[in-house]
Amino acid sequence: MKEYKIFFSIYLTFLLVFIIFFLAAVHNSSVNNSMAEWVINYQGGFTRRGFLGEIIFQISQFFDIQLRKTFLLLQILIYLFYFYLIYKFFKKINYNYFFALAIFSPLFFIFSLAELEALGRKDILMFLVFIVNFLIFLKFRKVNYNYIYFIITFPVVFLTHEIYIIYVVYFLAFFVIIEKKLNLKFFIKFFIALFVIILFLNLVTSNEFSKENFDLLCKNLKEKSNESCGLAPHSMVVDIAAYQNEVGWKLPHVIRYILIFLFGFLGLIISIFFSKINKSQTNAIISKINLKLIFIILALPSILPFLTAVDSGRYSSMAYTFPCIFYFGLLRSELITFDYEKANHFISNSFLKMKKYRVIFLIILCFTWTPKAVYHEDISSFPLYRTIMKTPNFIGNFKNFNVNQL
Repeated sequence: MKEYKIFFSIYLTFLLVFIIFFLAAVHNSSVNNSMAEWVINYQGGFTRRGFLGEIIFQISQFFDIQLRKTFLLLQILIYLFYFYLIYKFFKKINYNYFFALAIFSPLFFIFSLAELEALGRKDILMFLVFIVNFLIFLKFRKVNYNYIYFIITFPVVFLTHEIYIIYVVYFLAFFVIIEKKLNLKFFIKFFIALFVIILFLNLVTSNEFSKENFDLLCKNLKEKSNESCGLAPHSMVVDIAAYQNEVGWKLPHVIRYILIFLFGFLGLIISIFFSKINKSQTNAIISKINLKLIFIILALPSILPFLTAVDSGRYSSMAYTFPCIFYFGLLRSELITFDYEKANHFISNSFLKMKKYRVIFLIILCFTWTPKAVYHEDISSFPLYRTIMKTPNFIGNFKNFNVNQL
């Protein structure tokens, strides 16, 4: 247990240092899609994905700071907070080998560093908000605080990244599972949460962002911040059909992603297999539902992004991160129990009974590969090694850091 905590803290520190390095190194790149996504704001009129972008835009204008530098600071702060909370969240979990396989999965927090195309994306904001939800409950043990937290944070995240609507089912499932009595008070709180979701969903879907709005956005970005519209702002005037036309899954791609999900989710799947609902901590309805079925149902909406856009690597990471945080959040909240005895019995009766085989299997499963950004690309190999090796190629990017050039 002690060795695990030490390794975990060193590992997170290693990742965080390199994440900050690469964020700073590429933040001014003209092909940085992450930054192009963040700069979307309301300077051309109300649009999806623009809420936080507008706030940062106004801050940069008020303090006369380059827009990209302001977003860089925001990204660094989010990652610092997220990795700190990841450590705080997982350090108190009783160690089990299958937990290690789940936590160190290449689909979890290492992905954005291994695949720089995903680094600094708005996805990290969703992960941060979700993990804070469990930490609030663990600290106060009052679910009403979680409802208030959700009602405040949902509009901020959803108006910044609309894909959040797909994963909000994990929040709703948390509310249903955490309540010991599904009485009138519960339904009032739950329907208020649903009302907020529907209200902002309607606000986004009913809004039209025209070519004229887009041109005005680009004009204001250029004149006020000397920022050109990148690829991401164009998505504001493109409908979902245009994205679907870019997707062309073929059998080799499907087979590859089945294997990615199989190996990437293996530790989490096994952990769920050895777990069950803690009937004394939930309501009568949830106590009768199989835990595996709950996770399967919650995972179904995560399939949608794979059918509508090509960024399959990011979607794999999202599809894994939410159920992973959800599982360990339920475990720490004592809403589910893990059968350590059965899990250890399984290990002792398999090739994993020898420590060297456990270490080798962990390294192969978690540290030798990650998915690429888009579905038609092969997997990456040895992400930590390649992160170190490509670092010298980015050092030169800092030579003009202060004059806002690369």
